[in-house]
Amino acid sequence: MAESGKLPAYVHGHSPAVLSAHGRRTVKGFTPYVIPYVKPDFSVLDVGCGPGSISADLATMVPVGRVTCFDASEVAVETARALFEARDLRNGDFVAGDVAKLPFPDGSFDLVHAHQVVIHLEDPDAAMREMKRVLKTGGILACKDMILSSTAYYPALPCMDAWVKALVSTMRVASCDPDMGARLKGLALDAGFEAGNVKCSVGSWCFSEPEDVEWWGTSVADRMAEESELRKRVEKVGSLTDLEMDAGVKAWREWATSKDAWFGVMNGEIICQK
Repeated sequence: MAESGKLPAYVHGHSPAVLSAHGRRTVKGFTPYVIPYVKPDFSVLDVGCGPGSISADLATMVPVGRVTCFDASEVAVETARALFEARDLRNGDFVAGDVAKLPFPDGSFDLVHAHQVVIHLEDPDAAMREMKRVLKTGGILACKDMILSSTAYYPALPCMDAWVKALVSTMRVASCDPDMGARLKGLALDAGFEAGNVKCSVGSWCFSEPEDVEWWGTSVADRMAEESELRKRVEKVGSLTDLEMDAGVKAWREWATSKDAWFGVMNGEIICQK
């Protein structure tokens, strides 16, 4: 546990269920806003790489460049390494560490990418400054984070809101902002990026196809289930009872089988040039 009784920032942990869910992420499906800025010879730092699915896609886009997979979790970094090996990608490096103290020299990368990372940081300002520091002059920082308060779904089954309540309560205790996507522009400006070099956009997640609905509903339920990292954190915070969490798990599993199910959420995106 962190100082002053606060929980470590990352609410989901790195269980096989979480890494499997994150492994579904692709550049085309989840971070298309970054595609126009990637060049074949770029050196790329993928901060918070998780299981490496986005990192691996970026590696195919920089065939004469390199991608450094970086995460706070050794488990995640090793999972990313295994994915690169499985896809026979040989332009990857794998490093574990703290984004607020990046172990790289100034001006090391053409592109720094962070997907759903800043939202989980206790000190996002320090991380933003560090990501800017390791960029080359003219380099690009790309960040994308959820705006959790924009979450919407149908059908709204009883107790489905336990998931958002669990996330918000545990993130607040960890001094994180569940609506970080709306703050990214301000963070970039505070880090020293010039206003004219910061471009903002909004990307949405929408899950409505049966396969996507089943995956998302099951993923949310698994993250709320007994023995999950989120469940353990909720118990420490005392924001929801076991009965409320169990009801949420049941509701999301039911939603995952609904023929008319739909889920949507907004994400803030920024492209910043140094």
